[in-house]
Amino acid sequence: MTNSDFVSMDASLRNYSEFVRNLPVAVYRVTVEGKIAFCNDPFARIFGFESVNEAIGFPEIKLYRNKRDRGRLVQAVLQNGMISEMPVPFSKLDRTPIWCSVTTKAILDDDGEAVFLDGLVRDITGEIEEPVGYNNLIERMDTIESAVFLLDPKGIILQANHGAEQLIGFKGKDLKERLFVDFLAKEDQKLFFLFLGDTIRVGREQIILKLGGNIQQERFIRVETAVLKNEGRSRQINCIVNDVTEKVRQIRDKANRDKFQGVLEMAGGVAHRFNQPLTIITNIINEALSIIKPDDGLYNSVVKMQTQIEKLNDIARKVGNIKKYEAVDYVAGVKIVDIDRAS
Repeated sequence: MTNSDFVSMDASLRNYSEFVRNLPVAVYRVTVEGKIAFCNDPFARIFGFESVNEAIGFPEIKLYRNKRDRGRLVQAVLQNGMISEMPVPFSKLDRTPIWCSVTTKAILDDDGEAVFLDGLVRDITGEIEEPVGYNNLIERMDTIESAVFLLDPKGIILQANHGAEQLIGFKGKDLKERLFVDFLAKEDQKLFFLFLGDTIRVGREQIILKLGGNIQQERFIRVETAVLKNEGRSRQINCIVNDVTEKVRQIRDKANRDKFQGVLEMAGGVAHRFNQPLTIITNIINEALSIIKPDDGLYNSVVKMQTQIEKLNDIARKVGNIKKYEAVDYVAGVKIVDIDRAS
């Protein structure tokens, strides 16, 4: 590489760094251990740093009002790879309380270990207040048969009614301060954080999620959320949950019936289309065997061909006689119809 190449690369890096620093959004990078490795000017301004240089190397955990929030955030990112628009209570350097929406992604090294968290921060202090009041909301809703949870904007359970206790299997006191996402199946946890962000932006959302725990018996819930506001500001999230496992099972059963009907129709069509050419080939082979003498060099080859055609006829017969849906593992998690068991 020539000197001019180094100069060009250095100029490109400076231009890129200048571009990131001047972005109209707060950008940052922190080590998994919690040191700010990089940030731009909007990030520094949000948290009250006099400059980017003052922010770099600062222990990020000192910006959290509740140090446990950082642990929960890091755990969520490491489990899911990324979180989007998660509301988190922070403090500026002068301890002024603020709320920020955090979108963060884990950066991995060559060994697949997380080394940095890269993300965006948006100040939403004007949209969210500290939760006060509403202390008796769940008690007033205990007459509702549905499970009712009161969540803070981060998804932490503040209160839960009797229906919620029965659904989750925990007492209300054991549910408090737990993340709602902890009770979901791992594959739906990242989806819930996205759903929570949508709820805060839109004000009302609903989704079907899978509960975690019993692997042998899947359970599904419909979650309906609504943001509780005071003076137009988001404060808490009312979360009504219903068990829809039976409904999901019915939908799955119908899908399987439709799939089986499709298999039957395809099997019947394939068997019908196979029969005619196979019959013609069988007749030709029989005619050839009646002409060719056993000591002819082609005789054994024609006999082998006849055997294989008989196998094809048997397969076509089984395909045409499929009466139920039976699958068998093939390769790479793919399933194929087990013709012998299905016919």
